Formats: sequence, structure tokens, C-alpha cells
Amino acid sequence: MACAAIAHGIELTESHRSQEERSPQNGSATSTLLSTPELDVAAPPLQLARLRRAPAWGVTCNNIAFMAVPRSIPACFAATGWTIGLVCLVFSAVVTFDTGNILGAVCTDHPSLTSFPLLVGEACAARAARLGRDVKRWRAVGRTTTSVLQFLTYFLTGVAELIYFEQFFGQLFDTSPLCQWQWLLIVAAICLPAMQVPTFHDMRWAALWLGIAPLVVNVAVFFYEVLLVRPWACTPGPTFGEKDPQSVFLGVSAFAYAFGGHGLYPEEIREMADPSQWGYVMQLTYGVVIPLYFSVGLLGYAAYGDFAKSNINLNFPHNLMNVVSLGLQLVQEVFFVLDSNLVLLLAIELRLGVDPSQSWSPRWHGVPPVVARLLLRTGFLAVQVLVAQMLLSGEGDTLLSLQALIGAIGMNAFTYFIPYMLQAELCTTPLPLWRKCWGGTNILLGVLLMLTGLWSSTADLVQASPGLFAGECKLPYTYSPRSDSDPCNISGVPDGLWKLN
Repeated sequence: MACAAIAHGIELTESHRSQEERSPQNGSATSTLLSTPELDVAAPPLQLARLRRAPAWGVTCNNIAFMAVPRSIPACFAATGWTIGLVCLVFSAVVTFDTGNILGAVCTDHPSLTSFPLLVGEACAARAARLGRDVKRWRAVGRTTTSVLQFLTYFLTGVAELIYFEQFFGQLFDTSPLCQWQWLLIVAAICLPAMQVPTFHDMRWAALWLGIAPLVVNVAVFFYEVLLVRPWACTPGPTFGEKDPQSVFLGVSAFAYAFGGHGLYPEEIREMADPSQWGYVMQLTYGVVIPLYFSVGLLGYAAYGDFAKSNINLNFPHNLMNVVSLGLQLVQEVFFVLDSNLVLLLAIELRLGVDPSQSWSPRWHGVPPVVARLLLRTGFLAVQVLVAQMLLSGEGDTLLSLQALIGAIGMNAFTYFIPYMLQAELCTTPLPLWRKCWGGTNILLGVLLMLTGLWSSTADLVQASPGLFAGECKLPYTYSPRSDSDPCNISGVPDGLWKLN
């Protein structure tokens, strides 16, 4: 739903400003709906202007490559069961498409609000003005709280992707003597050059070749492996048991993780050459991702049932196609680490005055921007590697718990309910009753799911983790049909093509 034109917003702003000026507590006579220099504290205007280069197709590639994780959906169903899983999938598809368009409309109507923290800060200021409170204070609280939430969300996402990355190496080279912590150092060395990509605009080719191309092949391998084995025809076959509340809330939070990415949207829109094309970007993104989620999620859960793994390659036989899939996931992980970190790196660099669109000038404390980025991003990655080292433990479902925690902390907020708060405060036309009810319902549901998901994912992560710095050297990887819980454990699986063992 689009907001009103900016001109109409300015007219409403004038009367709103008068209200602020009459309030002795507001602390600011600046309108919360009018773009002013005070709002653009995150970066100099010239730097922001130079960022606006990204074509719509490039932003679409970034969105698809980051959001599309269809092979994790069967594990979400395994945690929730059929009924709740289907409700979550349909509900998430509808709500997150709506909230993505809301973010585009709000950003278009308020072009000076170029990041999620600025949007939330201004929404808090608008609310404060109506309540006769200190506008400056509420704006600062909104910005700071959102910055912390955004940082935790995507910092931990980067940590999870580093752990996935090193475990895929260990799984692919299972005869290697290297331990998890050693693979972690190797993947950090691989990621560091990729993390020098300056902006979302510059990342479009990485999204296409490191994100989308491997995704296409991996989805094809998924269908090949499922149709080769047909686990529903095996003995004992897939099982579909009852779910306890902790498992359900864990799965719901994992669904939120699968639909995440909205926390990057305002920063992506900031770089678009034509932000009015955002609606087109959303249509293309969801036109690709949602059919994948339904087809892979439903088929995967029907095939593997409660045994569906978050690392679904372990549900496949150990054949050459599976190995190819693992190799391509190594490529994808380079992109995932880059994309999840870029929004934070840009926020830090813009705040410090490092121009992300330039290489050699203007200098930052006498250092060219390219060197400043190398230093800052190396330090950032080093901290993530340390945190990942602390959390190394088991494979697969431990990572599902970490993803669920991330989904509960931030993906839920940025994707499911904060956009409705922004719409209520920053949209300059009155909302119809149905839209108010829809938004209010999603805000209440989002906060409830955030709290319950935080409880379930934290409890599950604590139960699954052996403790800080207590991870195993090497993890055992058991392919189909060797596990006792595998649907084909008794009947076995067909040899298929290119069987390895």
C-alpha cells in the first residue's frame, strides 16, 4: 500500500509542526515528517547521492539470492507439523510481501530516511509529537534501539553462515584431518576478499553468480534426489509425530528466518537509481521465492517427515550429485556472509565518514577508502570468527536453533510488525479501518511470536550446545539410509547415478 504524495505530506507537516512548537516537552521544533539536515546524520548528503546507482534487476538479484533458502523449509515443517507449517507458510508469504511494499512506500515518501534506524527513529518522533513528549529523545531512542537490533540480527546471521560454511567444508572433505576451528579460519580467509565489495549495487554480480546460479542447481539436485529415492515408498517410511510447544515455536521462528531480508530493504532502496521501481522488485522477488518455498517445502516434508534436516544434504544418499550440491553451497556461503554483513559494514563506514562508493579519494584520516574498508572489515570479520568459534558445536539442528534465535530477535521484528508501525506513524493519509485492524493484529502477533520464539530458541540452543569453546573437532555426517531414523533405513535406497559409497 502506497503512502500519499510527498507534496501532500508536507502540507500535513505544517500543521503537525505547529503542534510540536506549542509543546513545551518536545525538545525540537523540527517536523517529524519533513526532511531536514538533522535527519541525515548517518552520512554526508554527497555520499548518499553517489550511492544511488543500483538498477532494479540488481536489487532483485540481491533480494532473491539472500532470501531464497527453500531447502530449509522442510526442516521448518518438521518442527511445526503440517497444519501449523502450512499456516505459517501462507501467512508469511502474504504478510511479508505486504510489509516489503510498505517499506518501499515509506522510503519513497521520506527519501531522507535512508536506513531502518532512521525510519524507526522518525516514527518514534512522530508518536512523541502526538503525545506531547520529548521528540528528540524519542527519536534517539528509536534509532539506537533499532541500530542495536539490526546489528544483533545480521551479526548473528553472519556468524551462523560462517558456521554453515566451515561445516560444509568438513562434510565435503570428510577424510581431512582438519578440525572445525581450522576450517573456520580457512573460510574466514576465503570470505575476506569477497567482503571488500563496497555496496549493494556492486554486489549484484556476486548475487547472480554466487547466489542465484548455485541456487538453481541445488534446487534441481533436491528434486533429483527426492525423486530418485522416493522415501515415502521406503520402509519404514517417513513419520509425522505430534509436536510439543517448544518445537512449534522453534519452527515458527525458523520460518521468520526464512522470510528475513526486510531489515536490508531501506538500505537497498537507498542505493536504487529509481526507488519507484521497488514494487516491481518485490513482485519479481516473491514471484521466484514463494513457488520454491511451497514446492520444496511440501515435497521435502512429505518425503522425509520429521527426519527432515536443516542440512538437507544429509537426507540424500552419498552420491556425486550430492557432492556437487555441497560444493555449490560453499560458493553460496561466500555470498551469504557478504550480504548479511554488508548492511552493518555500510552503517559503520558511513557513520565514520568512509565513502563506500569511492576507492582512492576522499581519504579517511589520510588513508584511501579502499584501505580503510579493508582494515574495518578485517576487524569486523575477526570478531565474527571469534564468536563463531565460541558457538561451534553440533551440526544441523543446532544451527536451526541459532537461526530460530536470529529470527526471533530481529527477522520477526523487521519483517512482520515494525513495517506496520512505520506505516501507522509515517504514512501521510488516513488508513482505512481494515488496514488498521490488519496492521494492529500483525503487530500483536509479531510481538507475541518474538517473545515465545526467543524463549524456545534460546532453550533449544542451550540444550544443544556443549558450552563455549567446547565444539567437537570433527562432526560425524551420516547420509541416507544409514541413520536409524531414516525413512529408508530398512529398505535401503536405489543406487542411482554416480553412487560414491
